[in-house]
Amino acid sequence: MTPVVIIKMIVGLLFGLSFFLYGMDVMGDGLKKVAGNKLESLLYKLTDTPLKGILLGTGVTAIIQSSSATSVMVVGFVNSGMMQVIQGIGIIMGANIGTSITGWVLCLSDIQGSDGVASLVSSTMIASIVAIIGILFKKLSKKDAMAHLGNIMLGFAILMEGMGIMKTAMSPLQESDSFKELLVKFSNPFLGILAGILITAILQSASVSVGILQSIAVTSFLPFSAALPIVMGIGIGAATPVLISGMSSTKNGKRTALVYLINDLFGMVIWASVFYFVQAIATGGEQFAFMDMKMNSVLIALMNTVYRVLCILVLAPFINQINKLVHWLIKDSAEEVEEMADFNLLEERFLAYPDLAIAQSHTAMCGMADKTSKNVYRAIHLFREYIPEKQAKVLAKEEIIDKYEDKIGTYLMQLTGNQMNRSQTMQVTKFLHAVTDLERLSDHAVNIANAALEMQEKKITFSEKAVEELRVLESAVIECVDVAVDAFMTDNINNARNIEPLREVIDFLCAELKSRHVNRLTDGKCNLQTGFVFNDLITNYERIAAHCSNIAIAILEQETAEVDPHEYLEHIREHDKNAYIHTLDTYSFKYALPDSKEKKQVKKEQSKEKDNDKEKDKKDKTKAKKKKK
Repeated sequence: MTPVVIIKMIVGLLFGLSFFLYGMDVMGDGLKKVAGNKLESLLYKLTDTPLKGILLGTGVTAIIQSSSATSVMVVGFVNSGMMQVIQGIGIIMGANIGTSITGWVLCLSDIQGSDGVASLVSSTMIASIVAIIGILFKKLSKKDAMAHLGNIMLGFAILMEGMGIMKTAMSPLQESDSFKELLVKFSNPFLGILAGILITAILQSASVSVGILQSIAVTSFLPFSAALPIVMGIGIGAATPVLISGMSSTKNGKRTALVYLINDLFGMVIWASVFYFVQAIATGGEQFAFMDMKMNSVLIALMNTVYRVLCILVLAPFINQINKLVHWLIKDSAEEVEEMADFNLLEERFLAYPDLAIAQSHTAMCGMADKTSKNVYRAIHLFREYIPEKQAKVLAKEEIIDKYEDKIGTYLMQLTGNQMNRSQTMQVTKFLHAVTDLERLSDHAVNIANAALEMQEKKITFSEKAVEELRVLESAVIECVDVAVDAFMTDNINNARNIEPLREVIDFLCAELKSRHVNRLTDGKCNLQTGFVFNDLITNYERIAAHCSNIAIAILEQETAEVDPHEYLEHIREHDKNAYIHTLDTYSFKYALPDSKEKKQVKKEQSKEKDNDKEKDKKDKTKAKKKKK
């Protein structure tokens, strides 16, 4: 091959890889948006046993003719949280069997020509049909769910097109006589397996590699001794696109991608050892007589299918062990272990025992509350020291908190279907309100982090005065989140009562800061671009305080029969007016703006003197009454 052809091959390969990765992202985003409870439940039912998972993987791969595409979809499902790693293992095992169907389809093509049955079930035809349906769903449907489904289908079509581009880019290899002659020489098991791995890793498709072997068998002499090790190596090489898909995934996505490699690697080691050991014992170091047998396309298809079925038969009983292995190879951090422990608390068998299910839900929600508060602090801290990794972490933790809301919310709704007493019902209602507000807190943390990113990218800075005022507001917001989270986690009624007066102080601070910033804009001390970011930031702080107040109300509402939030706020203020005013004054002084703190101190001292005078007058009157008597 000329240097020009080689350059074209490399560029084409990278171009196709770009399509492949983009299609995977589009499909993954669509999966996350349509990842409802029904779809998760359906997937669970289809994969609740290893046999069902293997059958599902075999069927899907037989249809789309690509074990890599099936496995990438499984990685996407696991990455979006709709499927567990152990469920994906069975599907990937089935994909290894299903991909051998392509070899049989290619046999039909040999018989009927390129315009035969094979052309109707080719991956190009399937991708084309999926793309047409996807664009119709996206453009014509008025329902968001259907539009998201259209995105999934378009992402899949782009992914398949990328694989097609990669195959086309490497097609000159199929016509290279020197390349085919090289294959024939690989009767050495080690060299044959290595060749199968390298060829398939380059071509990005086990089906294409098998097709090359079939074309060689039809046009020239290919012995069984060379075909077998190459077929063994092909399975391992086909793991390349799956491993690429796992590079940008979560740890569970990476584990699922690794399963594909482990399946084929272990299958190859086991059966290569068995076959060549038996051959050495049975023939005294010579080869079996059939090793020199000339292969044809049908025999290669048969060999491929039998080998893959045998691999799965020997590995299927060890799905749990494979699951443990990938978790051992890719370990969770302490925080991730804690997250999984929280999700594992929400077991369906506890739903029949409301008290136990409520206790489990509360423990899981405490984990959610802790992560939410840390995300808020992390986002606020970005305005003091911007670190790109922490900004990215805020976004990553938001996805985890969304999963908490989905899993806990679903579990609590299932619990409402059971018979519960009044106290249990009120507790579940409280949790349902609180879980939503906790998730909203994290949403605002993301908004704050994005505002910090915008300031960093646009080189925006606040004036020293604005920063000084923001520090006061930020401290108040952090305490508000602290007190609200502690009140929820410990059922601390006193802390819950402190939230509303603190929220009132934060509202005042937000209004005052906005007013002062308008004055700075008017005086030309700040520009309009800074003003937009400043106002967005203040609004997010204000909303965080409001959601903290909602959490407090959910806790306090259990004390009375009040249900309307506005009525209940009045109840809180009037229940113990003196205590409310005292807490309000305490927070007002603690979080007074720098230039108004002295005034507030004077006012507080005057108020204290006034209270002392009243107390003294009261004592004097009491003494006077006693003297009268």
